[in-house]
Amino acid sequence: MSPEIVLFYTLAVALLAGKALEELVARAKMPPVLGDLLAGLIIGASFLNIFVVDDVVKAISWFGVSILLFYAGLSTSYREFMSLLPIAGLLTLGEALAAFSMGFLVGFLTGYDLTGSFFLGAILEATSVSITVRALVEIGRLNSLEGNAIMEIAVLDDLSSLITIAVGTSIVALGALNVVQVTETFLLALGAWAALVYILHRVAPFLRRIVDRMTIEESYLAALIIAFAGAGYLVSLAGVSPLVGAYASGLALSEAFGLREARRLVRGLAVVFSTIFFVSTAAELDIWSAAKPDLVWFYTLMVVAAFIGKLMGAGATSYLLGFPARSALRIAVGLFPRCEFAIIAAYTAVASHVLGYEAYLAALIVVLVTNLATPPLLKIVFSGEQVDRVRLRLIHKEIRSYETPGHG
Repeated sequence: MSPEIVLFYTLAVALLAGKALEELVARAKMPPVLGDLLAGLIIGASFLNIFVVDDVVKAISWFGVSILLFYAGLSTSYREFMSLLPIAGLLTLGEALAAFSMGFLVGFLTGYDLTGSFFLGAILEATSVSITVRALVEIGRLNSLEGNAIMEIAVLDDLSSLITIAVGTSIVALGALNVVQVTETFLLALGAWAALVYILHRVAPFLRRIVDRMTIEESYLAALIIAFAGAGYLVSLAGVSPLVGAYASGLALSEAFGLREARRLVRGLAVVFSTIFFVSTAAELDIWSAAKPDLVWFYTLMVVAAFIGKLMGAGATSYLLGFPARSALRIAVGLFPRCEFAIIAAYTAVASHVLGYEAYLAALIVVLVTNLATPPLLKIVFSGEQVDRVRLRLIHKEIRSYETPGHG
């Protein structure tokens, strides 16, 4: 088929299957993205094989995941993000390092090389709190001290996971995992992200005033997309993944254009095109080649490591900072779920031929198990006495329950 026909076919089949399965999964009170992944398995190489992923589909898919990250950035207020850095930064550092290390350890124990182990760590590092938020709302503990801490960590956890994936892509380009080069790449990605956020945040008010004077239709949306695409291109010139630029530009523009207004304009694009990304990534997986009896041990280790990583990281770090043991446990459990970033990390590794399809199936299993297990576990750990204030060590600051920061 010609590229034009592939485009129409991709949009029709991926959205039809994805949205239909999203609806079923959402009715079961699970993250809709699981429906996209199931749809991809059904129409892709594993079963029906009516959806072939070629270069055109991949281009559409990467636009989808990029616009999703742009939307995630717009969903986080710049001022709130900066105010979270002292406390949530320490918590995120501990939980992200522990979760990543557990994935890396699984890779080492099961015979993967250093680069493959790095990406297994990236798969387990990320957190997706959509299912946690829903569960906390149902039990009336979203605005609890622990609920606020979970949301704060989740904001920075997205950035941490994104930079880890960016570093991973650079490692693939370099051909080997070298500590010095990894450190340089990490600092470059972080520096490019920080510079882009700072500069674009300062320029954003001027951009807003220009757009306010324009009379053409959808000038706001056009300006947002220009900033999003330009940021992705600029960071790519510095050797950093465009995904970093997508998130950074969204965060920088969130207040200048108005948080609610900007999210409304971009949400539609994100919802549609991110569906194509998740459907197409799952469609590439041949589940039968990855579902081998000798890989059961690997899948089991990945699931166990997913839980232990957050318990060791988020739980232990929270406790060391001054949270009571029961609060630290609640925070750790709230950070169990994995979703979008785990899939992105797995897909990046498989597409780069660093890992086989078993890594993608492992990510799917981890996403499914952690999302199913978290709601009942939250009900258990949140039963009992409520903690209203904590005196933090190191920072020497008391925090109390307050309204939850905005986090999409």
